[in-house]
Amino acid sequence: MYAAACIVLASCVGIDTKAKINTNGTVDVSIRYVVSNAADELGKLGANAKYLPLPVGEADLSLAASRAEGEIRSWSRKDGNESFTIDAVLRFPNPGSFARFMDPAGTLVSYTEVNGRSTLEMILASGTTPADPNVVSFMQLAFGDYMVAITIELPRAPSASQGFTVKGTSATFSMKAADLYASSTPVKVTISW
Repeated sequence: MYAAACIVLASCVGIDTKAKINTNGTVDVSIRYVVSNAADELGKLGANAKYLPLPVGEADLSLAASRAEGEIRSWSRKDGNESFTIDAVLRFPNPGSFARFMDPAGTLVSYTEVNGRSTLEMILASGTTPADPNVVSFMQLAFGDYMVAITIELPRAPSASQGFTVKGTSATFSMKAADLYASSTPVKVTISW
């Protein structure tokens, strides 16, 4: 049940992240996420708050950024009838701190530098589907329009990638949120430069 609840709530969120890794090493990030009101309400119920995959309040996002040595530059929220949209701009001093922001535990997102080669790796879904196939069907029907999109602009052309579409110095990934979180196989993206 825990896994099913996590997957349902996570699939109620659309995320569009654009990160630019500058030549001086800093990382400028713009994040837009759309959260269904149903997921927000469930997340407010104390024990369910841990199911939302990201902080939705300005103070929570600022705290998450500062714990990774980053800072929030701007934040706004626009409420709609069935969902709300958060737009935020953040800055991190280096890709390692950006990785810690994305995953403070360090188990799903990592950044390494070896012999002048930088690599950012993200596990976006663990590959654990809910035991009940009705949960997957419900997610796809109710939240099929939510997308997870990641664009990373690199300071130079990538030397290797997995899961990203690369064009010049830009690497992109996009997938429906319900399909991503219900994937029976792990979904991992990696970019090296």
